[in-house]
Amino acid sequence: MKILFLVPPETTSLESSVPKALEGGKGYYPKLGLLYVAAYYERETGNTATFIDCPPENVSEEAMLARVREVKPDMVAMSIMTFNLLDALRTAKVLKLEHPNLKICLGGPHVNLYPKETLSLPEIDYVVFGEGEKIFSRLTQALEKESEPLSSINGLGWKQDGISHINPAETELLDLDELPFPARHLVDVSSYQHIIGEGRQFFTIQATRGCPAACTFCDIRKTKFRIRSPKSVVDEVEELVKMGVDDLFFVDDTITIDKKNVLAICKLIVERGIKINFKISARVDTINPEVVAALKKAGCYRIHFGIESATPKYLQYLQKGQTLEKVERACKMTREVGIGFFAYMMIGIPHETKEEMFATVDFAKKLRPDYAQFSICTPYPKVELYYQMLNEGIVPEDYWQKFAENPTADFKIQFWNKDFTEDELRQIQDECHARFYRSPTYIMKQITKLRSWSDFTAKARMGTKILTSRLGI
Repeated sequence: MKILFLVPPETTSLESSVPKALEGGKGYYPKLGLLYVAAYYERETGNTATFIDCPPENVSEEAMLARVREVKPDMVAMSIMTFNLLDALRTAKVLKLEHPNLKICLGGPHVNLYPKETLSLPEIDYVVFGEGEKIFSRLTQALEKESEPLSSINGLGWKQDGISHINPAETELLDLDELPFPARHLVDVSSYQHIIGEGRQFFTIQATRGCPAACTFCDIRKTKFRIRSPKSVVDEVEELVKMGVDDLFFVDDTITIDKKNVLAICKLIVERGIKINFKISARVDTINPEVVAALKKAGCYRIHFGIESATPKYLQYLQKGQTLEKVERACKMTREVGIGFFAYMMIGIPHETKEEMFATVDFAKKLRPDYAQFSICTPYPKVELYYQMLNEGIVPEDYWQKFAENPTADFKIQFWNKDFTEDELRQIQDECHARFYRSPTYIMKQITKLRSWSDFTAKARMGTKILTSRLGI
């Protein structure tokens, strides 16, 4: 079989909880999950795949169709989030109009939540839910070589004679060290960038999967935490450096859950003399002086902390499992060792007042991060916070379920704070960003840290996007 892995053009993506001015404004990240599936497929089948990542390559719908005519694939595979479901469906529709026999397979976070609903959509032939690497490869081999019946592949949904079939979920988790490195050879590495990075060429890497924390707004809440061996991770880092990458983002939700593993990764990077800039995400209660010192020595320049709120009762409400004291201690520790940090804050939490939202801004300013983002509290599909929203009657029906069954472009994401309208929350959000980034202390700090003209222009672009959003420019 000839497989095309495709990231569709951006046409009708849903609006998220971040400021409108920042949507798509940070650059393009590689679709690491789909690259893993492509790599596993190539290894297991011996076939060569094709990969088209439309947004960073600036591939229009017309250009995409032209590429598909050249490739002549038997199947197109896409990994989707709820936010780009409409993009994927539009792409599937235009592909099917021109190539009626082409098979469409969807996987990814949205399909994991709604496999049956996704398969029921007319343009979709197969869905893969769960960790897709092995499931997708088994699907293609079953179709090409009739190696096994489709009904025996857990985590698969398929249609036969117009009837949908959904198999049981796959409960066996993959050994991360057995996975091949993502198929970066299929993409143009130079097309990915992040405007507030530290190097010339950006890419992503993953060292762990899962997170045991209980945050009610998160879709991987209380999932099994798994690690790759330090050797495997650093071998991949070394390979990326040889490809010209000098700025990495570990996309792990909380890589520092296993401190010994992080220390071993850092030690190996230093021992091999690898020169790399990288950033990570971490909980404030998963770092200590030894960890941040090792991270700094290995090349870490920024840690992304999910801080959320300055009000203890809201931290408890969100089940963050952290205190303001832990937040301040972690930020101070990070700053003192010479690592920058990004503060993710949340406003519009149920029952939160405007004064409490602005108190979160004041707390963020006190912490002195390099950057802060103030998202509006949004219950996403099937997270614990969403079920609380339904149980408390904040919304009359399961509107995410309705969207999964009948995705339409007029769908509106609903925030959860009945004391404010969406427009009011957006205005408060813009004010929060303005108060933080217009602070004279913050501006002076950034000026003193500028290292080059390119550094200045990158930060100026980010700041302009944030500040002009409040003016409606």
